[in-house]
Amino acid sequence: MQPDFFQPEEIEFTLPEGQQGPRLWVRRIALWKDTTTLLRNIPLRPGVNIIWSPDLSTNGRGATPHGSGKSTFCRLIRYCLGERHFSNEDQRPLMQHKLPDGFVGAEIMIDGDCWVVTRPIGMNLPSRAVRADRIEDTFDQLLVGTDPPTIASVISDRFCAGYREQAPDNLRVDQVWDVLLAWLTRDQECRLNGVFDWRSKRSGSGSPVQELSLETKLAVVRLAIGALSVAEVSASAQARTLSNERDRLRQKLGHLDWFQRQRFDELCESLSYPKDRDPSDEIVRKELIDRSNEELAKAAGANHIKGSAPSADQQEKRQALQAERNRIVEKRADLRALLKSLPNEIAAARTEQGTEQARLETGVIVRCTICHVKIDEVKANGCGISLERCNLDEVRTRIDRAEQRISDMEQQKSALPGEISKLDAEIANLDRESAAIDEAFAKFERQLSDEDKKHMSARELVREANWFDRQLSERAAVSARMKDIERQIDGLRESMRLERERAAAAIGDLETLFQQLVVSLMPRGCSGKLKLDGNGLHPEIILDRGVGLSTAAVESFKIVAFDLAAMILSVNGKASMPSFLIHDSPREADLDADIYSNLFDFVLSLEEKARTPPFQYIVTTTTAPSKQARDHEAMRLQLSSTPPEARLFAMDFG
Repeated sequence: MQPDFFQPEEIEFTLPEGQQGPRLWVRRIALWKDTTTLLRNIPLRPGVNIIWSPDLSTNGRGATPHGSGKSTFCRLIRYCLGERHFSNEDQRPLMQHKLPDGFVGAEIMIDGDCWVVTRPIGMNLPSRAVRADRIEDTFDQLLVGTDPPTIASVISDRFCAGYREQAPDNLRVDQVWDVLLAWLTRDQECRLNGVFDWRSKRSGSGSPVQELSLETKLAVVRLAIGALSVAEVSASAQARTLSNERDRLRQKLGHLDWFQRQRFDELCESLSYPKDRDPSDEIVRKELIDRSNEELAKAAGANHIKGSAPSADQQEKRQALQAERNRIVEKRADLRALLKSLPNEIAAARTEQGTEQARLETGVIVRCTICHVKIDEVKANGCGISLERCNLDEVRTRIDRAEQRISDMEQQKSALPGEISKLDAEIANLDRESAAIDEAFAKFERQLSDEDKKHMSARELVREANWFDRQLSERAAVSARMKDIERQIDGLRESMRLERERAAAAIGDLETLFQQLVVSLMPRGCSGKLKLDGNGLHPEIILDRGVGLSTAAVESFKIVAFDLAAMILSVNGKASMPSFLIHDSPREADLDADIYSNLFDFVLSLEEKARTPPFQYIVTTTTAPSKQARDHEAMRLQLSSTPPEARLFAMDFG
């Protein structure tokens, strides 16, 4: 490292009276296959704790530094501090299958008391959080869950009780610690991309932070560092409520304006009213209502039926015509049936006549029509068959009657077509008369329908004109309410601005630490500043000319400096949060190795500012730390991807 390349700025700790060491720190992490098989025991310490997985340039074995378990180690600590999951949905089933009775244990120190947390890796154990001296001391109760099951509520009560009730409405009180935990233990997948970019959905942590807005996360951070007052929280809540109402009214105004443009032209056209008038003028709207009422009066007072309506006599005549038609149709049917039957009847009569009539040959009757015996024989010997006497005159009379009947039927047969035609004509005449009456009725109904439509249309115009007046009157009220809301929001924003200015002292303390860290960690010529506004909290590293750093390197290290500044602020008793921090592989590939190495030396130097380091900083790395750090007791664990025994769980889950 070149001389004077770094220009450290002195940072001092001003611990609250009576405090020794960090208020919260993790003393030990242990991984168990079951209660009899310890897979990994990792003692930790106040101050700096380094987990190193050497990269290809330093491990001497050609083993990739990835896949050794560094990120899983960080997630297990988060898991023991109350997070929902310890791995993503792809890895979790593999680990549960390999370690069905497996669990992670943690000894967590809170204000000098040891809490033992055990949480399942497999599926067969509950989550527990109890006061105890060692993880092993709780094994006799390992199958009995506790209420609450995690240590999250204990930490929240110790660190967040003073401000968690002031959290935004969309955040439950019990979730405030979840927000702080996400900030203090950022996902490695987020790659230090932003001050408030804490949890990646790829990590599968189940943290509620993934769904929270920037505004909500900023509020919790500001509450934790003492840079958000109750007055600003209240003003912010009111401003949100008013903004929602304003947005709703703005949408309504847009609808009313569209309605005004469309419906006013339609009303003017329907009522023959000038379109160049201003519909927002109340007089114009009243004139529209008056004109629509005039149209309704015309429609209601008009003679609805042009000409006379069908009278009762015509209705009676229509019924009589129908009755007469029915009678004639029935009579015609009878005649048609008779005409159809006459040929058969005539044929039958002729047959009967032939049977009755004996052929007279030269005046002599050949056979008796009763007994069919020859007449001359009957006359000579008498009839031995019939008891009746043969009456020739009666036979002749019957023959004559048959002749007459046949003649009558022939005449009737000839006359029937004419009679049927006459009836057809009568029916046609009746149909014409009925059609004329029906047309009169139809015309009446059409006229009645047209007038009803006109009347209904006029009534609809009255309704539309009145509704248009109400809507435009409401628009004036909505517009006035909008202006009032805008005034209120402006006032609340000014109030929030003033409250942010009052919080400048807290932000100033954080900014001072941030500036000192930038000067200590970055090359000469770099400076830092911190700005709070309505859109967030903005740390910046400013590069003077000649400082050759890429944007990615500056952005990532800016987050490291910001987090460390917040941790030190907590050490000094100016932030209501644990002085606890985890950074999982914070180096960007293009970050200068000297700058990265200086990070370890600097945080180790912070330990010397108090008898017991008042913070716990856990950092994982693939890049070799400085030699000072490698030789320091802060080096707590070295992992490798190969062989499997060198991994965090000392096994392969594949």
